[in-house]
Amino acid sequence: MSIASEVLIQQKSEMVIQESALKLYLTLCEVEGLIEDEPYRASSKIPDYLTQMFIFFSLPSSVRLEWVRRFLADH
Repeated sequence: MSIASEVLIQQKSEMVIQESALKLYLTLCEVEGLIEDEPYRASSKIPDYLTQMFIFFSLPSSVRLEWVRRFLADH
């Protein structure tokens, strides 16, 4: 693979991460049951754990509340 191809792949990966981080807070605000500052706290911590961020987005909305609360308790 050429260096140019590797750079392009890296740039696309960074764009996906940035887009996910940008929509994270809005998505957290839609999670029914999160209170007070939980969406803010979670949106400031989850992007530090990229795998966890992608897991969050893959979850059905019915389990996101419990997932966020467990994440905040562990991090």
